[in-house]
Order: sequence, then structure tokens, then C-alpha cells
Amino acid sequence: MTVPTRLSTNSTNVRNALALAWTRLQMGVSAALAPALAIDRATTLFLTPPRFDHTQRERELLATGKPYTVDSPYGPLAAWRFGHPGRPAILLSHGWGGRGAQFRAFVPALLDAGYQVVTFDHAAHGLSAGHEASLPHFVKDLESMARDLDTRGARIAGVIGHSLGAAALGAWLRADPRNLRVVLVAPPHSVIRYSGHFARMLGLPERLRREMQSRIERRLGIAWSEYELPHAVSSIEAPALVIHDAGDREVSQASGLAVARAWRDARFVPTTGLGHRMILRNPEVVADAVDFLRDAVRFAPPPASNERAAYHAPAPLL
Repeated sequence: MTVPTRLSTNSTNVRNALALAWTRLQMGVSAALAPALAIDRATTLFLTPPRFDHTQRERELLATGKPYTVDSPYGPLAAWRFGHPGRPAILLSHGWGGRGAQFRAFVPALLDAGYQVVTFDHAAHGLSAGHEASLPHFVKDLESMARDLDTRGARIAGVIGHSLGAAALGAWLRADPRNLRVVLVAPPHSVIRYSGHFARMLGLPERLRREMQSRIERRLGIAWSEYELPHAVSSIEAPALVIHDAGDREVSQASGLAVARAWRDARFVPTTGLGHRMILRNPEVVADAVDFLRDAVRFAPPPASNERAAYHAPAPLL
């Protein structure tokens, strides 16, 4: 499998800020003088996730699993299985710019609870093939992974998703209802709202953002409105637990609340002081997820409110 060049995790905030400023300048000039070129550039940026090297701890985890590949519409997906293949399976779905090994804190706890664990890198992420990704790509990846597990005779008892990988779970289960339990960690709720933040970050006018959206919809053959709440999750019967941190600066906790309120049978666990990524390494979050998957604890439903969800930052930072 060809592994694309990955970005260094040692990039500094100053370097990122300079790169963003330069991109904004280029985008502003293109938007004024060559709108078609601006749309091309924005579309490429919107669909291109960053790749990062695995950390030492992630490599140590993957070394304990059984690696394999799964065919998808976008090329082979790198996957790993942990535990006995006869056990009920928990499928893990990482977020934008992430890797399956980011769930390393969940694996031993799930194995101790009697499950096998299957994690993978989404298309254009980690060690998987591909050069572009989006929410529809993530959904197709989940379809491919679930189909492969079905073929192997494994029963999928539950799924855990983080960020964009959590949002993809809703769209997948709406199209493929299953008798399982769902854990959503820091889920976003609106790809259209996100694209607006993305466009403002780049200095792209709204009229060109709309054209970018239309172009991507035509390319992928699906309308973004299909992923908007409450339509995206309101018909799903599978019970869900949403876990979201109050200090998440990349996907507002209000977004997780919106998902929990729209999901027919959802519970909500707020956290503090964990942000968007550390939440995946917190022992209490791991314990809550495992307890929910085992149906060992009854968690509280989301509080009733008229709050509207909103992003604090666009998905390239997820």
C-alpha cells in the first residue's frame, strides 16, 4: 500500500498562522480576479485532510493488533483487529485528520469487557489510501468496514466515533439500521455551518462558498442537507451516548447537545477540562463509554433547551 507523505507533528503555531495568512491573501486575490480558480483552491483545501505520523504509543498499540486491509470505493483502508474474532465487535471511527490508533485508551478496556475491537484509518488518513476525504467519504468507509465484518461473521455490538467520525455514524446508521449501541465523542452537527466557518477562515465570499458546496455535492452525488440535524439522526432507533467537553474549542459542546437532542434515544455526559482530543485519553470517558456499551449504567438524557449549536473553529483543526 502506498503511504502518502505525512505532515510533521512539530509544526509550530507561528508557522501555521503564516501559512493561513498567505492562503487568505491568495484566496482574496483569486476571489476578486479569478473566481473559478478560488473555488478550485477552496474545494481542494476543503477535501484534503492533514496526515500525521503515529505517536510511539500508537505504534505500540497497533503492534499488538492484527493488521489487515478492507476494500473501499476510495482504495484500501488500513485496519487492525484486537481480541478474539468470535467476540462481539466494537468498531471505532476517528475524526478529521485523525487515526484509528487515537482510540488507544479504549482498546484494553473494551477487551477486558469481553469485546473484540476493530479500528481503522479513514480514506486519506493515517496509513489508508486516498488523497481526499469528507463526511460522505467517512460514511462510505464505515459501510465498507461493516460489510467486511459481516462477511467475516462478526456481530457488531457497538460503535464509537470521535468528531467527524462520530457525525458519520449517524448518516451510516440512518441508511443501514442495526441493533447496536453508539457512543459519540465531540460530534459536530452541521457540515453547512462548518463550511461557512471554513470559508470565513480563508476569506472566501459566501457566493463562492455556495458554489464550492454545489461543486462538491455534484462530485460526490449527495446533498449536504442530508447530513443536517435533525434530519440526519432523528429516525435512528439505536441508543446513543454523547460525550462532549465544555472547553472544546474546535467543536462547541452545544453541537453535541444538538446531536443528543435530535437523536431519538440519546443520553448526554458533559466533561470539563479535556478539550477536543484529550477527551479520548480520559479514563472516566473510557469507563462511561464501556459502561454504556455494556448497558451497565443508565445515563441522563440531554437537558431540554432552546440552544442552537455552533462551531468555534472549522474542521481542518479537528
